[in-house]
Amino acid sequence: MSASGAAMRTSPSAAVLGLAFLGLALMAGSFFAPMWSVALKAPNYPEPIYPHGVRIDLHWTRVANGCGAQLREEIAEEEVLDCVAEMNTINHYIGMHPIERGAQLEFAIAPYLFVAFGALALVGLFYRGPLWWTLWIPSIVLPVGFLADFSGWLWWFGHHLNEWAAFTVKPFMPTVLGEGKVAQFGTIAYPQYGFALSVGASLCLALALLRRRKELRAGQ
Repeated sequence: MSASGAAMRTSPSAAVLGLAFLGLALMAGSFFAPMWSVALKAPNYPEPIYPHGVRIDLHWTRVANGCGAQLREEIAEEEVLDCVAEMNTINHYIGMHPIERGAQLEFAIAPYLFVAFGALALVGLFYRGPLWWTLWIPSIVLPVGFLADFSGWLWWFGHHLNEWAAFTVKPFMPTVLGEGKVAQFGTIAYPQYGFALSVGASLCLALALLRRRKELRAGQ
């Protein structure tokens, strides 16, 4: 077989390219979408005003307000509820640090990591040297990394309580997924569509990796 024929056999197929580029597009989409939501509910936050509770949305680069505008009939105008500030106020009473203390480094480097991980995956499409498949791993494990980092920071917030709190609670692990309770507040944490995009990206890239591996073995 000629050298050009061997090169053609080890070039990524259209299926591999399609899966890889779809995965990278989904990964890019997740960067701009909310990944996870955390909400607190209590009788003093009525559902007509707080239909989703006091909610914050976690993105790759920030914590965003999860509450929308609410019509205040007494003044006949809409008011945007700031649930990040409201949750900080609630957490203050049990001695938790402000939300802004968490994941500052991760938020700052996230754009650079996304670019670097995407570039590594692209290089992995054409590189055929030793351990070529490791170039795909960072992009594939992104949602797992998000969950691990998110869970770690929740643990930190729940185990580093200030002693001057108005209400004393024992160190605890805040709810990562599902419903829980902190003092008199009900808590709920659930994934947002950004996490679904991230998982979809991982599946596409993993399938592309497996297919690429099969092609390289056939080419040898």
